[in-house]
Amino acid sequence: MTAVPQYSIVGSGNVGSALARLFARAGIEVSIANTRGPETLRKLTDELGAGVHAVPLEQALASDVVLMAIPFPAIAEFGRSLPDWTGKTVVDATNAHYASNAEEILGGRPSSQYVAAQLPGATVVKAFNQLPAKVLSEALDPAVGRRVVFVASDDQEAGERIAKLVDSLGLSPVQVGRLDEGGRLIEAPNALVLRNLVERPLS
Repeated sequence: MTAVPQYSIVGSGNVGSALARLFARAGIEVSIANTRGPETLRKLTDELGAGVHAVPLEQALASDVVLMAIPFPAIAEFGRSLPDWTGKTVVDATNAHYASNAEEILGGRPSSQYVAAQLPGATVVKAFNQLPAKVLSEALDPAVGRRVVFVASDDQEAGERIAKLVDSLGLSPVQVGRLDEGGRLIEAPNALVLRNLVERPLS
């Protein structure tokens, strides 16, 4: 790898691995990292091919767009990985609902607003969290349609950028507005979570 890919995935659990499979299938180069080191990712990268690069965490954080697929309780520590997140777009693929102390941590805020507070300067987009990982990465016959992924952000440009990425990954982006509006709908257990919707061809 001669240059830092534009995109990186942080987290190699079910969601991170599902995202890596989407990138590999679409032929889009991506880095993937975790806190345990690149050697723990060799099995996954060997499976997915040369376009998915296992890298140290600090190298993944050099990417323009960081897809955050880590457990919700780890977000505060993750935020300390950089002193300043200015210029980074962070895609929040987490679900606070499954953390035992989520209500206490959030204090009534949408989870992605909490994420933004932990990543000072970052532009946060909520996406890729509404479906189980296995469903998210499952290939669909194009004749059937494209699986819908909801996108929310307070920054219109960032939301559109991630919507274009979703489209490039072979999925159908549906932008649902700000983090405190549509963003709440895609937080578990709210209305749009676990909705496995498919955009069917019009003809």
